[in-house]
Amino acid sequence: MRRRVLISLMSALAVALLVAAVGQSRPNATTGTIKIGWVGDKSGPTVASQIPVLHAMQAYFRLINGQGGIRGNRIEMIEKDDSYSPAKELELVKSVINDDKVVLVTGIGNSSGFASILPVLNQAKVVGLSNQGTLKTVTNPFQPYLMLGNCNYADQGDVALGYMMQRFKLKNLNGVKVGIAGIAVASVQEWNENLQDNVRKLGGQPVVQTLPSAIVNADVAVQAFESEKVRFVLLHHSVAGGIAMLRSMAKYNLTVPISGSFGVTQEIVYESSPYDAAKNFVGTNCATPPLFVKSAKGKLAYATGKRFGYPEAEITQQNWALGWANAMLIVEGLKKVKGAFTPASVKAGLEQVKNLDTGGLTPNMSLDRKCHMAIQQVRPYTYSYSKKQMLPVGTYQQWSKYVTNAYAAPGTCGKKK
Repeated sequence: MRRRVLISLMSALAVALLVAAVGQSRPNATTGTIKIGWVGDKSGPTVASQIPVLHAMQAYFRLINGQGGIRGNRIEMIEKDDSYSPAKELELVKSVINDDKVVLVTGIGNSSGFASILPVLNQAKVVGLSNQGTLKTVTNPFQPYLMLGNCNYADQGDVALGYMMQRFKLKNLNGVKVGIAGIAVASVQEWNENLQDNVRKLGGQPVVQTLPSAIVNADVAVQAFESEKVRFVLLHHSVAGGIAMLRSMAKYNLTVPISGSFGVTQEIVYESSPYDAAKNFVGTNCATPPLFVKSAKGKLAYATGKRFGYPEAEITQQNWALGWANAMLIVEGLKKVKGAFTPASVKAGLEQVKNLDTGGLTPNMSLDRKCHMAIQQVRPYTYSYSKKQMLPVGTYQQWSKYVTNAYAAPGTCGKKK
């Protein structure tokens, strides 16, 4: 009898040791955590844009963890501050992959760092999801290990130019000078080139100015635009750049209309700029403030931010909506994982997300093996000073006719081979 009990105990111990060994060999399967890395700007020139996105993701993951996580596994986000330095961004992406063993890297908001980060992601076979930076070089040629959670710069530029054409009731730009300005990072080259090509095709003359990332004012650019008598201005920069441009336009009484990318199309830009210039600003974006969408998901995004104590100025803006939607995208991908949470299984899960309804915070989001651009729609936005909130101009469908899908590789994301 004692011998039988001893054998049973030894068998039970062997099984327990076997289960433990299997758990150790399957990352995140039984440890209770799914590690996600976030590398972005917490202390540099784009902090006003990137921090609300990060905080919204934190809030959504806390919400999901409070509901039991993903099949009982808690999401752990490991955050690293790159101070908007491409060199530091590369170092930290390597760190979260090699040292922290994350299954996904998100954030990645400095477009100048993409060229060096791509080989790292490809070699490690770990997916990166960029919440803000969206270069053509990461979608054409198609990149298997980088996904974009934001509308891209080409689409934003297409709609910004389309809005101006419609505003002035123009069929072409013959004899028209167009001011084009951008932040001194990799993305501005593509913003400038895409818009210059489009302006020239329509018969216009582009007047291009490059602005520093750590900007104090845009006096030189504004004076150049004024001297050239541009009809309107198209701007790609951060919140700080948008404020600097509008302040300089007011200073030199340049009253032409201005549009721009999602980075400058934020409430704080209007609220921190002289009204005489800001009233002429209608930017572009693909995220809508949580309270404006009037959906249950929009209300939840706002209420959760309040519950966890995030600033009102953050949880009412578009960057909060963008961060929340990106977190929804990640969680939806994690829910589709079968078996262990590994870089490969998480990639496969994300590529199965179809038509994810964000409650109007963004257009519906989709990913698959041949398209890693989750959002492919953009629309203009203005600001209501009486309501103190951003307001969309029309629907995404209304402005889709201007989108040329310039960043998609042939045979991907709806572009013909």
